[in-house]
Amino acid sequence: MLRNPRKHNFDQFSDQEKEKLNNVKKELIEAQKNEPESLREHLQAFNDGVMAIIITIIVLEIQPALHEVHYQQFINNIVVFLITFFIVADFWYDLHLAFSYYIFKPSKTIAILDFFFLADLSLLPVMTKWIMAETSTFAVANFGIVFLIAKILEYLIQYFGARKTAKYSQIMNIIISRSLMIKMFITLFLNIILIVLSLFNAKLAMILYLVIPVISFLFPVKRTKIM
Repeated sequence: MLRNPRKHNFDQFSDQEKEKLNNVKKELIEAQKNEPESLREHLQAFNDGVMAIIITIIVLEIQPALHEVHYQQFINNIVVFLITFFIVADFWYDLHLAFSYYIFKPSKTIAILDFFFLADLSLLPVMTKWIMAETSTFAVANFGIVFLIAKILEYLIQYFGARKTAKYSQIMNIIISRSLMIKMFITLFLNIILIVLSLFNAKLAMILYLVIPVISFLFPVKRTKIM
């Protein structure tokens, strides 16, 4: 018959062993307390790295004009790159403000939303390459869909980030403020309009996508830092 495993009694340990166990326990408790703050730093670094790679991939898609007949296409590709560059830069800027002002201890929900956001944003190089190859209505419309999904995920990150940090009454004054609601309505409404417009004039719709990051930079959402 198998004997029951011997149960160790804490009192059987020496004072030195007890001290070591208590130190380990304190370190684990301290690590658990600092885990959200550490996650915040890692998420910020991850966002910076992924967005830098996205921009790098996009610029590598620009083919040099080896002949004069290709120069017009070369200029068009640079314009498309600049549009996507400022869109990605706007996303980075908004997330930077969010993590600076109220996402101090991100939860697992915020991390998951951030991963989905980056996964969706990583499709922009493919969409940009598609538009560089052929500025068709279908290509621009798909670009707009990817952008719209990224915007929705960005707003969800901001909402749950502020909700994690402050009480619900404070959230109403921070994230669901009038300025943020206006910004959300304008950006989402413009994106839907541009998707529809791309079905009729793809080149014009693609150029007008610059309007959204320009509005975001010129009219930023006023935020109150949570102490």
